[in-house]
Amino acid sequence: MRAIRSLALALPLALIAPMVVQPGTARADAGATQMGEDGEKNYDFGLKVRIELRMEDGTTVKHRGDMRTMGMDWRFEFDGADHHHVLVLNAEGKEGDKVMPLTLSYERDGMDVIAPYKSDWKTRKRETLWTTDGKLAIALTLIPYKFEHEDKSRDDKDKIIGNEGEDDDDPLGGNLFN
Repeated sequence: MRAIRSLALALPLALIAPMVVQPGTARADAGATQMGEDGEKNYDFGLKVRIELRMEDGTTVKHRGDMRTMGMDWRFEFDGADHHHVLVLNAEGKEGDKVMPLTLSYERDGMDVIAPYKSDWKTRKRETLWTTDGKLAIALTLIPYKFEHEDKSRDDKDKIIGNEGEDDDDPLGGNLFN
């Protein structure tokens, strides 16, 4: 009789014990996604870009930006010297490259000035591209850098927390715990 009572208590505990252990294991796995296999943080490779435009009248317009993913078009829009400038860059490269293939196009005030132009650009060195008439120049400095990989596993967190009171007819809107 005593063995049956012990079995009746031990069986539910045996079924619950794995559930108690699982949450701790899941938290350890979540931390591992931010760390690489060798224990270092995961980094992505990108470029810091220094842009300088020399206008026809000799004035210079400067802009700085980041290209965080290689192989994508990065659009840099800025104002200067009474004009609206749009420069689109696309660099193909990987960490450690000294020279990168780069495609650029430039428009000013909605008019194309330089159609997509492809060339190899040295990293960490200021390189200049002049228009055929020699009046306008674009100087670029590409500086490679590593940035910490962003964890996007909870992109919905801001949407849930940040929308308090915005939509009155939403059954999940507002604070549910009041």
